[in-house]
Amino acid sequence: MPSVDVTEIIMNDEAKELEVAYSNDPKVRAAIDQFKNECRLRRELVEARKNKKMTQIQIGEITGLTQQVISRIETNTNICPSLKNLMIYANAIGYELTLQQKNNT
Repeated sequence: MPSVDVTEIIMNDEAKELEVAYSNDPKVRAAIDQFKNECRLRRELVEARKNKKMTQIQIGEITGLTQQVISRIETNTNICPSLKNLMIYANAIGYELTLQQKNNT
């Protein structure tokens, strides 16, 4: 199955127009930025898993997470995965979650 960028699906033309219209509202801007960052993280997790040539089922066998949980981590923007599950997933693909100071420009 080809990789799908959920940001592009959700950020359709109407959503992009709303983003432009409300981009000066700090609360809306923060929510949009947070959503984009969540989508980026999900996309990077999928890319890392695929670069390791691993399936969701293989990740499940290593971690004990169900394929359904792994799928939700990778694609479902309505469900926020637990930090614990993100750390378990990242570890299974040879990564770790880190905290990095953002560049405020």
